[in-house]
Amino acid sequence: MTIGLLALAMGVLLFWAGWNHWRHRREETVNILEGAILDATGAEPLPLTKLDWFLKYLQAILSFVFGFLFTLMGAVIILYELEML
Repeated sequence: MTIGLLALAMGVLLFWAGWNHWRHRREETVNILEGAILDATGAEPLPLTKLDWFLKYLQAILSFVFGFLFTLMGAVIILYELEML
């Protein structure tokens, strides 16, 4: 039952991450660590390449796919455990 709840929570977290990435996919964002380094050095971030844009889309899509799989797996495990009671 605990494994099912953990898988369900992971699935919901991945869905949320996928939604967040999909919502901001067309924006040029900088992660926290890179932003701190750029602030410390006073440099400007480099423009995003085609690979960066592709990886932004890929990260959002994979978050949705794995979110669905983990949610489904968690629901199946929980339903199986409830059936066994």
